Amino acid sequence: MENTYLTKKETLKINEDTYLITLENINFEIGQFLMIETNKLVRKPFILGTWDGKTAISVQIKGKGTKHIVETTQTLKAHFPLGNPFIPPKGKGIVIISPTCLTLANLMTEKYNCDVLVGSKTPLKIKIPFDYAIGDEYFAQKIDNLNTYDWYLISGSKSMEEFVLSKIDSPNVFVSLEEYMGCGIGACKSCAIFTKNGVKHVCTDGPIFRRDML
Repeated sequence: MENTYLTKKETLKINEDTYLITLENINFEIGQFLMIETNKLVRKPFILGTWDGKTAISVQIKGKGTKHIVETTQTLKAHFPLGNPFIPPKGKGIVIISPTCLTLANLMTEKYNCDVLVGSKTPLKIKIPFDYAIGDEYFAQKIDNLNTYDWYLISGSKSMEEFVLSKIDSPNVFVSLEEYMGCGIGACKSCAIFTKNGVKHVCTDGPIFRRDML
């Protein structure tokens, strides 16, 4: 794990409250994340991905910490790479996400044979090369008419993930969990979850888990 300062390259507005930030390129694998320190010295986790050939993250403004990350022109103190890499099963898959995971989905399409469906509650402010649905009703229609895939990766809000999981009947369903993380290395135990194999920690055992293990 590295602890270093990362230079922000560009900040793009995805929708009403979510931004895409490109960074200087770093080494990481699909599924891993970084922790960024805010001006309050609180660490915030963000799944790593790519955009326009650069390392990138998506940040939803939820409070002062995430607002600082989006608005600051200074370098960001980050800890990375954290978590376990994700390798999907063989065949064609689909990545179903909220805008907070847009850069992960983009990286998945660069490495694997997969489609992407983005569900956003508010209109998008940037052009994306993926299928998308604006509003809960249209997103639900998209999910109901989804083609059959060899595997599914779901990453978004807990309510979105629960809805999609209720609609998909497949053994190869994977979920990227967004439980609160305090440290990112398993020390604080704040991201503990109960699984069929006992207590696991999202930061060190995930963040991506098979649905049938939860």
